[in-house]
Amino acid sequence: MDTGAITAIIGGVVSVITGVIGYASGKSNNKMTDRELLSKDEQTFRAGLLERLAAYEDKIDKLSNEIVTLRNENLKLINENRLLNDKVEQLVSQLTTV
Repeated sequence: MDTGAITAIIGGVVSVITGVIGYASGKSNNKMTDRELLSKDEQTFRAGLLERLAAYEDKIDKLSNEIVTLRNENLKLINENRLLNDKVEQLVSQLTTV
């Protein structure tokens, strides 16, 4: 073989190897970038979920407090209703005795 042909073949092989290495390193860099983007998206998503969770926890606390207040008011009304029923019964008994 001619020296020029050998040099051309070696140059072609080196070019192919360099291209394969460049492609592989570029592809792995894109994977890292994709992973980083996914990680950032996941962090943003989780931050949004935490904000919503905190807002819902506040709402739950407010509603729980309102339930306690309403239960107390309901108990007061039940007691008042019992007292009024007792008074009605007394008045009815007075009317029937008259």
